[in-house]
Amino acid sequence: MKETIPDQIKGLYENGRQWIRLQIEYAKLTATEKLTVLLSTLIIGAVCMLLGMVILILLSFSLVDLFKTFMAPALACLSVSGILILLILLILLLRRPLLENPIARLLSKLILDIKSNEND
Repeated sequence: MKETIPDQIKGLYENGRQWIRLQIEYAKLTATEKLTVLLSTLIIGAVCMLLGMVILILLSFSLVDLFKTFMAPALACLSVSGILILLILLILLLRRPLLENPIARLLSKLILDIKSNEND
């Protein structure tokens, strides 16, 4: 028995609705996956930064103690402070290659690289 044109249109409409629902579900799953990767990267980065700060403080105290052996304690503290200021200035000058570019690459790879996931 042949289907009539209204039945075919109704079938196309239902297939279109199903396809749209599946695409929305796929977008939700993809967004969830990408958000999970982004948040885990941010958490790992925050933990590494926190541990790095603790290490930097301990190394600063160790450097002050080392400098105290051959200079006055106040001068040792000032020397370590000067080294830390130079380190901060170096990070500020190199913020684009050290911070902005890797973050931009991560976000663009995570958000815009859809085609490589479809081919896998």
